[in-house]
Amino acid sequence: MKVTYRWLKEFVDFSETPDELADLLTEAGLEVEEVTPLVQPFSGIIVGKVEQVKKHPNADKLSVCQVRTDKGTFQVICGAPNVKEGQFVPFAAVGAELPIGMKIKRAKIRGVESLGMICSKEELVLETHSEGIWAFDREFPLGKDVYELLEAEQDWVFDIAVTPNRGDCLSVYGIAREVAALTGNKLKPLNSEIEESPETKIDEIVKIQIHDPEGCPRYAARVIRDVKISPSPDWMQRKLEAVGLRPINNIVDITNYVLVELGHPLHAFDLRQIEGSEIHVRSSEAGDRFVTLDDKERVLPENTVMICDAAKPVAVGGIMGGQNSEVSEQTKDVLLESAYFKPERIAMSSKKLGLSTDASQRFERGADPENVIRALNRAAALMAELAEAKIAKGICDVYPSPVKEKEIPFKADKINRLLGTQFSEELIKEKLKSIQLKVNEGKVIVPTFRHDLSIAEDLAEEVARLVNYSNLPAKDFTTIFYDMPQSDHEKRIQHLRTELLALGLQEIFCQSMVKYEEAEPFAESAPIKIKNPVSDDMACMRPSLFSGMLKAVSYNLNRNNRDLRFFEIGRIFTSFDRENIPTQPYAVAAVITGRRNLPNWDVPEEFVDFYDIKGYLETFLQKLFLDNYKIILYDNARYMAAGESVAVRIDDEIVGVCGRLNPEVCGIFDIERAVYGFELNIDQLQKYMIFDRQFQPIPKFPYSERDIAFLLDEDILAADVVEYVRKNGGSLLKSVEIFDVYQGENIPEGKRSLGLRLRYQSTERTLSDQEVDKYFQQIINKTTKHFSASLRK
Repeated sequence: MKVTYRWLKEFVDFSETPDELADLLTEAGLEVEEVTPLVQPFSGIIVGKVEQVKKHPNADKLSVCQVRTDKGTFQVICGAPNVKEGQFVPFAAVGAELPIGMKIKRAKIRGVESLGMICSKEELVLETHSEGIWAFDREFPLGKDVYELLEAEQDWVFDIAVTPNRGDCLSVYGIAREVAALTGNKLKPLNSEIEESPETKIDEIVKIQIHDPEGCPRYAARVIRDVKISPSPDWMQRKLEAVGLRPINNIVDITNYVLVELGHPLHAFDLRQIEGSEIHVRSSEAGDRFVTLDDKERVLPENTVMICDAAKPVAVGGIMGGQNSEVSEQTKDVLLESAYFKPERIAMSSKKLGLSTDASQRFERGADPENVIRALNRAAALMAELAEAKIAKGICDVYPSPVKEKEIPFKADKINRLLGTQFSEELIKEKLKSIQLKVNEGKVIVPTFRHDLSIAEDLAEEVARLVNYSNLPAKDFTTIFYDMPQSDHEKRIQHLRTELLALGLQEIFCQSMVKYEEAEPFAESAPIKIKNPVSDDMACMRPSLFSGMLKAVSYNLNRNNRDLRFFEIGRIFTSFDRENIPTQPYAVAAVITGRRNLPNWDVPEEFVDFYDIKGYLETFLQKLFLDNYKIILYDNARYMAAGESVAVRIDDEIVGVCGRLNPEVCGIFDIERAVYGFELNIDQLQKYMIFDRQFQPIPKFPYSERDIAFLLDEDILAADVVEYVRKNGGSLLKSVEIFDVYQGENIPEGKRSLGLRLRYQSTERTLSDQEVDKYFQQIINKTTKHFSASLRK
């Protein structure tokens, strides 16, 4: 961002020199990379007057001029087409040295002697390109040193590196706001007096509709009548050239001038070229094409904001206008656009088009929606003044959902704690108010031009840079605690990790971002897509740990590593919540494939199956301090093989699945062999895990066991029977285990035998057989009645 010293002084009355001002800005976070004087040093160039101009005898395009100074008259050969008698010009006599490094010498050009040079602005480094010599617009004393004349109007250009979050500083007024805060001087308000023409009303001329309010929340316009296209005045051209912009004509120069001054891009359309006098703001479709002002036809990315009339596109919103509506010498009426575009949309389109402009750079960093009308009025007032135009009455302003100012809780003690300072509350308020933040009733109201401020830490950073970082207290040393205490959540995750490692599983870490095809089989509805993915391989957030783990299995199988035992703990990304944020629960998953045992000459080769992964799951769950989980048949997970999957249920809530991965899903990852796995939702599990258990010593007294076999209907679950016996077996019943399940010979059709082993034990005495038999008979009677069962003989 380039600004000039004198331009800043138009808004702030400060006394700092250019170098002092540069230091202030740099220390406040706006790094001034270079301060360049607008007038480069030179010597020996004086005011002369062209007394006579004759055609060169040996060259059609050269003139022989007589230039008079206070030291006499000198003959000069000049090739400029605009040299005329009576002009006062900068004259470089023999021996003078130009700022471009050229030293003037006596010369003979096409046989005619030349004793000096009439200079152009380009040769004096006052502009990048000149069409002819520099003829002064008024008379000066002959022989007056030109550098002294220019030095009275000397200016300095500041080249400032503005960070991406400070879009508010991409303007002269934005930098002036910072200067006012840093120097303690008052910032002059922006006032643009508008004199509208009562004969025409804008509502009768133009209609505006926004069809894409997400991409363009606000669009406003004025109509400027009877403009006279001409060069802009010298003062405006000098300012534009100083900051690197080329003057074109008064209308275009005014839009560029307001862009630099206020930081808000504008665009001027030739109203005659706007069909139907209608503006429609819509998003582009795939394959749309448009010819921009630089005479290039561009294929537009889908969802690019486009400004259209009743029949055609006329501009790429926030980036560049089109040839079909540009202002020309024939323009009489101007439609002046001022809008606010969503930064993300402009950044996306600019990048995909490979087209970065002064306008796009400001919009993608966040323009101020409240600057829309200020910039519009400022430009309209300048057009009325410099183009002798009339301003149609009224503004057409479409703003369906106004952007609201943000509020941040104000706590002076928190700011001091963050900075390690003891600033008074009054000082902190004063610094925040100096950059136009409002502080009242315990809140800081952030104006819309400071979109980068949203939390208390942002306010602390503002206070730090405004008081100057060098004024913050410094410590001789800082204590760094390398041993950070683990949170309860981290301890539980570590517990899970330790138990899985103890089972012989190997921990892996997979990407959270996966292909759509790899995520879709595991998503309950649709995978959560990333708006701007790095590549198609990272287009979605994983809905299950299986999506990454199967990719790791495939990678290993392709490298002949075939006996795999993996587990992973990490976040998965499921549905969106009410605030449109993905829920991100922690999950734990394990996968196994390959041989059950290490190969050996005396051990037959066996491969893992459903019961291996179920065994891993059950062993793992026994370590998790769970009391009431059940493993049930479950075929609702489409990524699991039907008939070979179960679920873990606690209090009617499914917290995980286990079994064989669906072969079709494995095929997506080019896996042709059977893969088994389980996945548990840790966030759900933690609700049921009991961590406050206390140690109980092993009883000193012996236990007694009794075996019983029930003959049950085959559709009765063994787990239900075990749970019933455990709950109704009395306080002396310590464990219930299944030792046999049988169907076949001597068992009636539709029935099966379930053998249970019951263990009784007391911590206070040795149980007698009569006492155990009493409890044993009671549970037999209750169980046979509850399940309509009988005893197997």
